[in-house]
Amino acid sequence: MSVIRKPTAIVALMLLLVVSTLLGACGNDKAAESGGASSPANSPAASPTSTPSSSPSASASSEAGEGETRIVSTVNGDVEIPANPQRIVALYYHHILYAFGEKPVGANLTWWGGSPFLQEQEAGLTDVGGPPTLEAVAALEPDLIIMNSNNAEDYEQFAKIAPSVLIPYDGNRNVYEDAEEVAKLLGKPEAASQLRADFEKKAEAARDKIENVVKSGAKAAIIRIDGNGGQFTVFGDNYGRGGWSIYRGLKLEFPAKIQEAVIDSGAQIVQELPLEQLPEYVEDADYLFVSNEGVGLEVIQDSSIWKGLPSVKGNRVIELDKKFFYFDPISISAQIDLIADLLAKK
Repeated sequence: MSVIRKPTAIVALMLLLVVSTLLGACGNDKAAESGGASSPANSPAASPTSTPSSSPSASASSEAGEGETRIVSTVNGDVEIPANPQRIVALYYHHILYAFGEKPVGANLTWWGGSPFLQEQEAGLTDVGGPPTLEAVAALEPDLIIMNSNNAEDYEQFAKIAPSVLIPYDGNRNVYEDAEEVAKLLGKPEAASQLRADFEKKAEAARDKIENVVKSGAKAAIIRIDGNGGQFTVFGDNYGRGGWSIYRGLKLEFPAKIQEAVIDSGAQIVQELPLEQLPEYVEDADYLFVSNEGVGLEVIQDSSIWKGLPSVKGNRVIELDKKFFYFDPISISAQIDLIADLLAKK
């Protein structure tokens, strides 16, 4: 697509051409300069001799104002974007935009929407589909499109609609590090810092709420029952299901086997484990959280394996419904209060 140009640049160019003509008539052969036109925005070949960074970063900026632009360095080369985008379509990261107080005009809600903690914000948001369609995105007349690796194959097509920035997916990043990438793109790094500080403040208050109930060093496991009770899945702290609030916010610890297989390995999720291995993973857990995503405790509660677990014998099992599935700053902030309340009742 063509580079975004400011209207004033066109006027300046015309004036330069007039001056050049007049100077030429006086015998001056010095050529007029073009005014700094850049390489085509959004083109992967815009900087063929350079290695773009994996995340967007500002490499140049102009005075902030309507019609002003910034250059950001991305995996697809340098991209010229509005300094203050007004019509953002977020194929991913729309929840982070809301956490910053930004209001995108469209998002992929089919895959990434639906958190009960974002109902009010998402109510007025256009769903561009999952996978998103070019027609739905173009109809919103965006001035900036933000996406992750899920849309990498269609990047060039979206880039023809509006300046587009792909922030590569990285499973090792947490939601607050994702927020830093988005804040960097928007030229508002302080927004991400504030987001993290707000969570830490809330987490401290939540820890105070349970300090007389949950002993120091208590361990917790988060699992999901699969295969109609024949299998289970184990989650870490960076994969939704309340993990960030439980481990990072409330500071509960990992059982030994989960630390090894889920955290130290970097997997964050281990699936399709036979139910017979459940004690191996959670026997030393003081608290057992079960994510009900369609299959709940009813399918295993009569099992001798289940009944023999220390957390079950001690009535320290907490079933989490689908509102704990979501993993974004706004949802996490709400989840930590709810989880603290559930623990306080045990």
